[in-house]
Amino acid sequence: MRNKLFIAYRLLRSKKESRFISIVTLSSIIAISIGIAAVIIILSVMNGFESEIHQRILQLNSHITISLKESRSDIDTLIERLERIEEIKRVSIGYQLKGIIESNKKTSAVIVKSFKGDLFLQKINLTSIKRSEVIIGQELAQKMNLRIGDRLSLSIPNITAKGKVSFLNNQTFVIKKIVVYGLQDYDASLLFINEQDADEIAQANQFTKKISIDLFDIYQAKRITMMVKDIFDGKDYRISDWTEDNSVLFSAINIEKMTMTFLLFLIVVIAMFNVIVMLSMSIDAKKKEIAVLKTIGFNSLDICHIFFIQGMGNVLIGIFFGCLLGVTTLLNLDQLERILTSVFNLRLLPSGLYYIETMPYLIKINEISIICLSAIIISILSCLIPSFRAGKQDPSTITRFHNG
Repeated sequence: MRNKLFIAYRLLRSKKESRFISIVTLSSIIAISIGIAAVIIILSVMNGFESEIHQRILQLNSHITISLKESRSDIDTLIERLERIEEIKRVSIGYQLKGIIESNKKTSAVIVKSFKGDLFLQKINLTSIKRSEVIIGQELAQKMNLRIGDRLSLSIPNITAKGKVSFLNNQTFVIKKIVVYGLQDYDASLLFINEQDADEIAQANQFTKKISIDLFDIYQAKRITMMVKDIFDGKDYRISDWTEDNSVLFSAINIEKMTMTFLLFLIVVIAMFNVIVMLSMSIDAKKKEIAVLKTIGFNSLDICHIFFIQGMGNVLIGIFFGCLLGVTTLLNLDQLERILTSVFNLRLLPSGLYYIETMPYLIKINEISIICLSAIIISILSCLIPSFRAGKQDPSTITRFHNG
């Protein structure tokens, strides 16, 4: 095997008459490197955007939500059973209502949530929220021309048994703080109120509570949901996790990731054709060497191994430098953004257009491994075809007709 590696290396070295083969070899290595790097960079950036969306959604939503269709007398007992599950971090009860706010002769449809716990307050630098106070999003405030200290009127629709809708309960709230939730849908429609205010509104309109469950590991939501279903009996509830509530958004992200990965991976596939061309040209240029090797005792399989090693060596070099280039670019993405801004006046994320200021990225080793493994599998198939042709060369025919 050591002799085969040495011979493959010697055959790979450029001679005066095979400089064009060296150019094709170098171009194939560069193409593979660029293709691998492009897939890693784009996929990691999209993972970063997806992670940002996860964080912003989970900042305001529970990991598992149980919507009760009607009041239950055993609600305290059910909560105690839920709290015994080790994977569950916190269980709370609150409301999520739909209403209409009015101020400055402007109206807007909103989603009202009752506030529970101190986690969200810490994120927006508040210690408490009092009765008749409300927290609203920045985009909603701009649309309604509202500022901190302004008053707004909140109306919750009341639907009777006959299907009639009325707005009988109007309450006035003072804007405590205007925050940026991080997602446009929330910034334009979501507001938080005190728990006691939400209780009064819900009881007057006969709304039922929602049980919110937070987990230590958000990616265990599906499994914990099945455990929670065993605790609740009957059909008077609806349970969903954070992936199900945002399934349309996450499906769109996954489809986009798969499409972009496939299109960029075509660069790698095209580079593999360069490897086939390089090996074919190398075999034609090294026919005399093949004849000599077969004459001194190398069989067809040995010749096949030599050229296969030569082709795979180029591919592995390209994959290595592609991974190195991709990861290095990601780790220095902030510096790259500053260079593009200062030299070309080009911003990858224009201010005011997105909620984030720098390009996010998330490197996943398992995805990089899959990319490299896929490239290796394709390269094996690409290298085998010309290598088998090299092994079938007849030394007598080569010696008779070779002009070198």
